[in-house]
Amino acid sequence: MSFFQKIIAFFQAIWLFIVGLFGGASTPNPPKPTDPVTPAVVISYAFSDATVKIQQDKDAGAAKSYTMFTAKNESEYCQVSFKASENINGAKVTLTEFKNANGDRIDTVFCEGYFVKTKGSNVCPDALIPVSVGQPYTFQMTAQKNHPFFIGIKTSKNTVPGDYTAKLTLDYGGTETLQAEVTAHVWNFTLPDAPSMDTAMGLGRGNIAKAHHVAADSDKGKALYAAYYEFLLEHKISAFEMPVDILSDEADAYMSDPRCTSFGVPYAEDDDALRSYAAKVESNPVWSEKSFFYPVDEPASKEAYEEYDRVCARLASVYPDYNMVTPFYVNTGEIDGEIKHAIDLQDGKSNIMCPETPLFDEAGFAARAYERQANGDKLWWYVCAGPGPNSGYCNLFTQQEGIRHRLLFWQQKQMKVTGFLYWSTTYWNEVGGDPWSSARTTPWTNADTFGDGSLLYDGYHLGLDTPVSSLRLEAVTNGIEDYEYLTLAEQLLGKDYVDQTIARLSTDLKHYTLSDALFAQVRTELGNAIEAATN
Repeated sequence: MSFFQKIIAFFQAIWLFIVGLFGGASTPNPPKPTDPVTPAVVISYAFSDATVKIQQDKDAGAAKSYTMFTAKNESEYCQVSFKASENINGAKVTLTEFKNANGDRIDTVFCEGYFVKTKGSNVCPDALIPVSVGQPYTFQMTAQKNHPFFIGIKTSKNTVPGDYTAKLTLDYGGTETLQAEVTAHVWNFTLPDAPSMDTAMGLGRGNIAKAHHVAADSDKGKALYAAYYEFLLEHKISAFEMPVDILSDEADAYMSDPRCTSFGVPYAEDDDALRSYAAKVESNPVWSEKSFFYPVDEPASKEAYEEYDRVCARLASVYPDYNMVTPFYVNTGEIDGEIKHAIDLQDGKSNIMCPETPLFDEAGFAARAYERQANGDKLWWYVCAGPGPNSGYCNLFTQQEGIRHRLLFWQQKQMKVTGFLYWSTTYWNEVGGDPWSSARTTPWTNADTFGDGSLLYDGYHLGLDTPVSSLRLEAVTNGIEDYEYLTLAEQLLGKDYVDQTIARLSTDLKHYTLSDALFAQVRTELGNAIEAATN
């Protein structure tokens, strides 16, 4: 080996030593980093009572099944809420009809809950978007948000008592499909077609027409109003104004409808017109009993009562047997230096007493109202912007707990009141005719009176020629039906039983339970007791 070759060998040895020392001879194809694993989407669901308002960011509970209890000729509902750990585009939910083992069916209602804006950036569930039963409904799921759905049933007088089941399915594109069952138990007793309590609620022709972009006096406008009127009747609520003129032949069927408990007679300035109304209405004792005038609202001053007296004197001279309702929220006031009571100022003039609910807590008021009631006058009550949402009284505000809407009618029975008046179901003026945009329908009343005067949503928003219901409207209907339970129980089991049952939920107008579970328990026990007594 030459000197030069020895030098090359020396440096090769040194190179091999260095490579070995520092790892240069490692594996030529090192393993690639492991791809990140996408976590599986977690889906949860929970059933809730009808009175619960399921908020987007709050715990919706853990109930994985639900049983509704209902009489025949009644509506009842529950709710289910879905939540996903990740955003999901195109989740599909399906609800089948309720059927029993023999294949008998119950009319089934399925709706998606819609959150409407309340205070600031807050939202609250209220509108109920109709969903076709038995068909997949596609909706978007936002991560970690509750998505509530409304499940309702409507029984008829011919519904077979017993148990019915519906299947709920959620397909979210995952490896599994979520499935659950909902049960309805139908008691073997029937609610009457003609409600035991009176209702009278405003329904605005102009507001409906504006929301649907038609003229109120057009054929389309008239058809829309008739559809909204019928929708309320189906919910056991009578509107102030019928779809047709009282003097028309078409009015006869509306006035005779057993579901209609009241209707307003227009206060015409022409005496002959008033005489014509009187002749038509008084030709049928059923019509006469249901009819009422409502020309004066909430008088509270000397001047207001002077106008009230003028109206009453005119009616007495032209239509002597008129019925009249005059809501009032102030019972005691000073007129010409003397303390006057509205309950007395209206005696012999408005034979339908209609105080705002808190007046029953004024000393001596209830006793005087019951005295007039014993002498033949009717006793209704009402809520509107008052009592306010923070007053402690039950009302129909969007942001209030749902149980308050329903307990209002248990308290109505508790206070021996036989009718409920509400000034409007479609007051959408303050939100530009669009109740879907905001629940602040009467900002001029109070900063927190969300939903005041608005229990319906316009169907135009969804391409429908019908109204869209709300959680609050359904609660009112259920409350009216609860009133029917209490009336039946009073007949079958006695007043003491009813008083004790109500006292489990409400001791007085400002002290009552907010427990949805207790309410459901008491109502179920009440239904069981009525069924046992009936059969």
